Amino acid sequence: MIKEASWPKKFGLIVLSIAVGICMLFAVIGPGEDYFRCYTWMVTEPERLSKVAEYPWTLNPPYLAQFMAPFVALPGRPGYIAFMAASIAMIIFSTKKLGGNPIPILLSAHMMWILWWGQIEAWGVIAVFIAWTAYKKQNWMLMFLALILASFKPQISLVPVLALWWWSGKERWKSISAFLFLFLASLAIWGPWPVWYWQGIFGFVGNEHHGPWNASLGLWALPLFIPALLLPMKREQRLVALTATAYICSPYMPYYSSILLFSFAVPGWTYVFAFLGYLPSIIGTRLAWNAIVLFPLSILVWLYLPIIKSHLSGRLVVPETAT
Repeated sequence: MIKEASWPKKFGLIVLSIAVGICMLFAVIGPGEDYFRCYTWMVTEPERLSKVAEYPWTLNPPYLAQFMAPFVALPGRPGYIAFMAASIAMIIFSTKKLGGNPIPILLSAHMMWILWWGQIEAWGVIAVFIAWTAYKKQNWMLMFLALILASFKPQISLVPVLALWWWSGKERWKSISAFLFLFLASLAIWGPWPVWYWQGIFGFVGNEHHGPWNASLGLWALPLFIPALLLPMKREQRLVALTATAYICSPYMPYYSSILLFSFAVPGWTYVFAFLGYLPSIIGTRLAWNAIVLFPLSILVWLYLPIIKSHLSGRLVVPETAT
């Protein structure tokens, strides 16, 4: 399920051509409003951060600014274009390493939404690849980096990265210690930013701003973590199950933030969910965007059904890595 895809040269050229074409398209038509407003402000006007509770223009840790600064340092639109190109590259690279198919992702409504607004989902996608590599190599510094990137938008990849962190053995204490040091340092530098952002999230969600595109069932679905944690399965499968469950349970889960699931080796029929976002004029906005919750639900059915069937038939074999 998580195994680097082997791409023939011709396939790689097709992927590259699509990626370049999409980047060139959005270089012309993309407004990049979130890039120019939220993520540029974080770098150029850090004094705005203390106003997030009153006006939630960004809901990300302030140390994101250091990662966005190289792009924002470029003048105006070239910075947005460079960030789009980097985002596409990160998602393609991570998808190859995690075993997914990049073409449906590149053409998906998720990708168009991310590029149009200049969103930062790519950091969350590559965080899982980095965490997977750190877990396999028992490298706490890579895991530290993965924790940082996953914290930018927790709804995307924090749960799978935390799972990989936990599975990384004794090295996990080094990476979490480094992350806690960063967190405390950020409080000393920027002030009590988690309080500002917590208040900002409540203001953002409470005014129904999220309603039309919040693709989750909410916290009442938390019991779905029980089978994700307890059913016997390989760790690769459990990682996907935890990712899908987190998407279902997150209080705020925009349509486009579920892009990470497509980077895994999921069944081909699930790619239908990558294109729902193009259909609001046909099936209505709420259905086109909110129905994406069926994607992680279908992934859980796909994962759990063989386990349940084998259990009922008395032929359940627990793999060595089932934890």
